[in-house]
Amino acid sequence: MDADGGRPIRLTAGIVAKSPRSWSPDGERILFESERDGDQEIYTIRPDGSGLTRLTDDPAADQSPVWSPDGSQVAFASSRDGNLELYVMQADGSRPIRLTDHPAADDNPAWSPDGRLLAFASSRDGHRQLYLLRLADRQLTRLTADSSRDQEPLWSPDGTRLAFQAVRGENYDIEVLELATRTRTRLTSDLEFDGQFGWAPDGARLAFISARGGTEAVFLIDADGGGLTRLTSGAALNPSWSRR
Repeated sequence: MDADGGRPIRLTAGIVAKSPRSWSPDGERILFESERDGDQEIYTIRPDGSGLTRLTDDPAADQSPVWSPDGSQVAFASSRDGNLELYVMQADGSRPIRLTDHPAADDNPAWSPDGRLLAFASSRDGHRQLYLLRLADRQLTRLTADSSRDQEPLWSPDGTRLAFQAVRGENYDIEVLELATRTRTRLTSDLEFDGQFGWAPDGARLAFISARGGTEAVFLIDADGGGLTRLTSGAALNPSWSRR
């Protein structure tokens, strides 16, 4: 729909609930996953509802698609080779390439702003942690080593930090990792759910959803954990920043 709420257009008729959805960098297509054809596949569609294109075609699950910063490729996770591994394909779905090969699940891929690295989550060392894959030579680096289950990495706009979901038991919190020093900063520690976060364009704050107070409302917090502010009184999901 338009930014003022006008002219809403229904893009899909199948159930796509809670799957990742994202605009291409040029704003011409929307990337999403769906089971509309009987199994979990990746699609794109134009913002006017035309041009539905199926990018993957495999009986295994294809999920967690993300655009490369220049929009030329899509990284995703797939179980087509027996368990979840990372893959990359061209934006039209051609030339899928397997990036990881390990008996443990690799998923939650996230491109660095310069397109050279993929952060992802894996349990390959016996516990779900964050890793970094350099695409040029497939060099792998473990980023976190903590008792929490770390997942859903999200790069800061300047590429120096990762925000991520840290799960301790049933407690979902948000942390930030400084890549140069591997310093972790815990932004939230409430007993209720904190997640669905997004960086401000200047990297100074994050918007997120918290169930504190009994309602999953939108909050803001500084990247150092200060300045907690509640924005909405009612329930909300998936906050997203404008680009300026």
